[in-house]
Amino acid sequence: MTRALILLLLTAPAAYGAQPGSLPVAGWLERARLSPGEIILEAKLDSGARTSSLHAANLKQFKRDGKEWVAFDVTGNDGRAGRIERPLVRIARIKSALGTDEGRPTVTLGICIGSVYRVTDVNLVDRGGLSEPLLIGRRFLEGQLLVDAGRRHLLKPACTQKTAP
Repeated sequence: MTRALILLLLTAPAAYGAQPGSLPVAGWLERARLSPGEIILEAKLDSGARTSSLHAANLKQFKRDGKEWVAFDVTGNDGRAGRIERPLVRIARIKSALGTDEGRPTVTLGICIGSVYRVTDVNLVDRGGLSEPLLIGRRFLEGQLLVDAGRRHLLKPACTQKTAP
């Protein structure tokens, strides 16, 4: 029985296209750097969520050159706030934690966790009542990071890329 379990554990990563130890391991809480803005904030890594969500204060939708844009404020761990303006990608239909269906503005942002940098869609919402302003979903995590649900703050933002398109 023990041999079979060890064999299963050693071969399982290969079955999913990854070699053992090839992906960085992150904790369920990590610090992430947003781009644009270069703001570092607390992020909850949640494989149960498909998309990422960000606490956006003072959210305003406006037109620029005939296209829809949004502007919002983000405050980092150090208390430094920044105003970010991004083109609106879409209004995402999200089922909230309370079970209600919501329409949330979605933008594209660059996110850095450890040495992993990805440009990803992020929906904007009031997460003011939650302890983590950023939730990282599995679209960001998939094939990039393994999450150890029993640990936190294993990585520091160390990406060479710093700007989102």
